[in-house]
Amino acid sequence: MSAKRRKNNPANRVLRILLVVLLVLVLIAGGLFIFIQVKLGAISRVFSNNYADESTDITQIEAVDWGEAGVATSVDGVVNVLLVGQDTRTGERERSDTMIILSVNKNTEQITMVSLMRDLYVQIPGYSNNRLNAAYQYGGFDLLDATIEENFAIVIDYNVEVDFEGFEDIIETLGGIDVELTAAEAEYINGKLNQDTLVEGVNHLTGEEALWYCRTRKVGNSDFERTERQRRVLEIIYEELKGASWLKLLQVYDSVASNITTDMNNTQIISIAYSAYTMDLSEMNSYRIPADNTYYNATLGAGMEVLIPNDWDETRALLWDYLYSDPEETETDAED
Repeated sequence: MSAKRRKNNPANRVLRILLVVLLVLVLIAGGLFIFIQVKLGAISRVFSNNYADESTDITQIEAVDWGEAGVATSVDGVVNVLLVGQDTRTGERERSDTMIILSVNKNTEQITMVSLMRDLYVQIPGYSNNRLNAAYQYGGFDLLDATIEENFAIVIDYNVEVDFEGFEDIIETLGGIDVELTAAEAEYINGKLNQDTLVEGVNHLTGEEALWYCRTRKVGNSDFERTERQRRVLEIIYEELKGASWLKLLQVYDSVASNITTDMNNTQIISIAYSAYTMDLSEMNSYRIPADNTYYNATLGAGMEVLIPNDWDETRALLWDYLYSDPEETETDAED
């Protein structure tokens, strides 16, 4: 007598299928995790910085009223990342060419960029008062963060440095970017690159052209317009990346990873990038410190020009407002 064939239980069959699917998902997730970790491993990490001696004596400006900075304070839901740009081709740490606070605010669903002028006269812990960009040369991320915290009473959570080559590579991988140029800007860039291709109006810039656009101080209002150009290009890059495919995003990352230095770990990079990428923004907020009509010019020894806020407490309050207030609410209050 033959044994009866046991009928398949539909419930058991569904369970087996679910287990197989879950196993596949776990394997995919594990592979993706390893892939991401390997990719992020291409970024250079700096978790401490060596401090340098001051190379020359700095003539101090004694009449500055520094106000009351108070203790540097962080705000839940807000992450401040300091973007530092410098020419690393010399192989040595030099004064930071660009300093932009990129603030991701989950409370207001806003991303804000604030350029800190490199000629701003500040108190540098353990050193003579000097330009803000000297802090990076003396002590890297650590001292630059400490200087910003002492003078502005805000916390810098993380730092990212991108050198000039990395900036060019991002633009090239995106296939160039469209930027509106003035006649003077077009003429200046053409002269630097020995070409005549750029004209007044919207131009499709290569990486090298975009770099000169961001670096020039000799067109317009010196470093003030230069910082505006830098923020404008960062906003264009952000918009391009928002609409890019995952393949394109990976290509951009691969092109720039070796030119990035940061003190963030992989988890922090992923978290901040995801928050910024998923915010549905029509534009990023863009500001500068010191703002127009809030500072005066002075000269240190050897003819070094610096910018000094008219009122340091008002300047601190302005930066705090830029980073932590909701621009839409502020505009509504002003209208009322």
